[in-house]
Amino acid sequence: MLIDPVTVLAQIVNFLILVLLLKRFLYGPMTRAMTQRQQTIAAQLQRAEQQETLARQEATRLAQMQQDFAAHHDQRVAQLRAELDEQRLTLLEQAKAEVAAAKRRWQLGLEQEKGAVLQCFQQQAIAVLTQTLRRALEDLATAQLEGQMVETFLERLGTLPETEQRVLQAALRHPAKIYSSCPLEVAAQQRIIPVLQAIAGELPAAQPLELTFEVESALGCGIALCVGGYTLDWNVAHYLHDLEQHLAALDPPVPSEPAALVP
Repeated sequence: MLIDPVTVLAQIVNFLILVLLLKRFLYGPMTRAMTQRQQTIAAQLQRAEQQETLARQEATRLAQMQQDFAAHHDQRVAQLRAELDEQRLTLLEQAKAEVAAAKRRWQLGLEQEKGAVLQCFQQQAIAVLTQTLRRALEDLATAQLEGQMVETFLERLGTLPETEQRVLQAALRHPAKIYSSCPLEVAAQQRIIPVLQAIAGELPAAQPLELTFEVESALGCGIALCVGGYTLDWNVAHYLHDLEQHLAALDPPVPSEPAALVP
């Protein structure tokens, strides 16, 4: 069989082209894929080794912690017991302090309430006493007692301070009224008129004294002169008022702090 050189050359060229095509589109991608796969596997193996190393380190750390915890377990339990005992004592002291404070507040409130009740009772007793005395004096307001009231009233007129006497002199230019808790006898009225006339007569160009007598039961055993806005009175109510003030001043003080507590 004869060999055609042209055919052989063509086949060689075709074979070379086929090799180039296979290398370009088959062997090259396969080689690169295998290389990339190899690198990926190597990286995964490296990460696995790192994770294994970390796991061994963590296991070692946990084992050490477990050993430390076991070693300090008794010490920690004793410390916790001591802290609990201290906290229990603190809470117990706080509870005792709160109970003592509540007891002090209760005693203080009781003392204040007791003082208020005593004060109210004393005020009521004072009111009853003064009202009883007032009614008794009003019931005893006889003519003799009224005469004594006139005497006392005339004494007050005669002992007026100079400034108040001048005020009365000026007021007597107007009509004057004498109020009494019961009708005054004519003799008693005749004793009052000259005294007031003498006071009014000291004014220059004095006018005749205009004086009327009226009964005013609200005075409660007393006598009063009212003229031109000026009032001079005397009655038992003044003494009863002074008595009320004196008795009120005897109120027992309410203690601001309770007595010391005995623990």
